[in-house]
Amino acid sequence: MTYAELKTNIANYLNRSDLTSYIDTFIDSTEAELNRRLRTKEMIKRATATADSQYLTVPTDWQEAINIEITSNNFSPLFQQSIESLDVYRKANNNTVGQPVYYAMVDDSIELAPTPDGSYTLQLTYYAKINPLSDSNTTNFVSTDHPDVYLYGALKHASIFLMEDDRIPLFTNQFEKALEEIRLEQEKAAFGKGSLMQRRKTYGKAGKRMYYWANN
Repeated sequence: MTYAELKTNIANYLNRSDLTSYIDTFIDSTEAELNRRLRTKEMIKRATATADSQYLTVPTDWQEAINIEITSNNFSPLFQQSIESLDVYRKANNNTVGQPVYYAMVDDSIELAPTPDGSYTLQLTYYAKINPLSDSNTTNFVSTDHPDVYLYGALKHASIFLMEDDRIPLFTNQFEKALEEIRLEQEKAAFGKGSLMQRRKTYGKAGKRMYYWANN
């Protein structure tokens, strides 16, 4: 479904001719919700960056980190930690510089520890935001593969705007159903291939039986 087709379908479902200027808002609200809730293989992107300071700005479409690794010199994955853990690490190591080992997310930046002692090439694997629909970008993977998600999401937000309490549950249920079907589709894509390995049977002592006492 293209951007123009989506707007036409939304208007047809609403059966209103006075909402043309609001339809983009309904679509934007749907995209914002999808970015918060949807994580699919189509949203996974890779980018390279040069790390030569404590902080590194993430790509503009950054949504969530999956994996960060150093690809220059000796290949080495970085391990994600909390900001507090990085502070503890720096203090314990007298804030020395070196090849980064850990990272933490700080607003729209990646904090590295230890602070790089030179330039390192990083590969960033992350979930990217959905490329929003517009006159110049008429399709994306959601509108092409899951057009009902866009349609029911926009209709839900339109019904909330119009305060049509009887239609909100209808479109909400259809929107949630479509999201759940995408989730199940992703699970099948991730685990559907390959054969199951039979677990080896082991023999040993029987497990200890445990009793739990309830308060009467």
